Amino acid sequence: MGKEEKKLANIIVMVVVIFASIFAAFVPAVAQPPAPPDGAIYYLVPDNSNVPGYCDTTEVMVMYNTTVPTAAGVVNITYTYCCANITGYEPNTTFFEDQVAAVVPWEGRLTVGFAHWVNNIPTNQPPGVYHLGNFTIHCCNETMCETDLTFDVDTVAYYWDFPNYNEIPFVTDNGTFTCGAPAEETFSKDLYEGWNLISLPLTPSDNSTSSVLASVWDNVSAVYKYNATSKQFESASTMDPGEGYFVYVTQNCTWTYNGTPYTSMSIELKKGLNMVGWLNCSEDITDALSSIAGDYWYVARWNAIERKFEVYNPVAPPVFNDFTTIERGEGYFISMKSDGTLTESC
Repeated sequence: MGKEEKKLANIIVMVVVIFASIFAAFVPAVAQPPAPPDGAIYYLVPDNSNVPGYCDTTEVMVMYNTTVPTAAGVVNITYTYCCANITGYEPNTTFFEDQVAAVVPWEGRLTVGFAHWVNNIPTNQPPGVYHLGNFTIHCCNETMCETDLTFDVDTVAYYWDFPNYNEIPFVTDNGTFTCGAPAEETFSKDLYEGWNLISLPLTPSDNSTSSVLASVWDNVSAVYKYNATSKQFESASTMDPGEGYFVYVTQNCTWTYNGTPYTSMSIELKKGLNMVGWLNCSEDITDALSSIAGDYWYVARWNAIERKFEVYNPVAPPVFNDFTTIERGEGYFISMKSDGTLTESC
């Protein structure tokens, strides 16, 4: 092999090594939240993890996506002890080879420090997606529970610019850990001949309309939901919590179905009419709709016995309002002044 051929071979080897190191930073088949311009994001994979029950464990990846070079950082993840307990951390030292981890169970906290050094000098790694390591999380509660996995205020990222570390602006994408599964419950509601405006306070295992309404299916002749974008009613082949549904039954009957409690919602609402469902609880309407206070004109529900709409107007004197409570199992129309998001938990 001549000198030029050797030189070309060396260049090829260098290119392969460089590209291999760059692509090694990226984790295949993993959803990567975008990093902000001139900043970074810390996130978890999976974002929301779970185990079947008591004493079961799973692993969660700690990820870092940055659009700027990074030399070091500190990650603090907090959780509720003892719904869960982080029992260990396995660093990925491929790129940030200097890592130190500490778990403080009684405070519900994992702390990981990471850094990149070359010849004992802090050195920046290029922008990219980095897998920092995995933590093992353990279910330590005999009953079903859920805890947030939160990157707390002591989380930081640094860029090295001799002779100082400079902080990198970043955001975080927190996660959750669920220990066990909620027990199924049974919900019953009387339906009356004609139209009924209902919703699902429980999440069914099978959300097909025929399954959800199986107990009254012989009496059902139509099921509709409302499309707030097209402003049209549509036939519903599936039924999910958070939506309102008009169900027509041919005679009085009692609807019964099973599912797990629907206790938290975040529903996008459009300007104009929206037909929504509610949670597995009942609340005063001002509390229930506090997330959209001032953004809606009125709320209406359908009285299936008297076959008429009843209305709540937030600025009307109380005597003019037909109801003041949002009830489980009921469906509602909300007239929005502009687009918004209805969020609430039981």
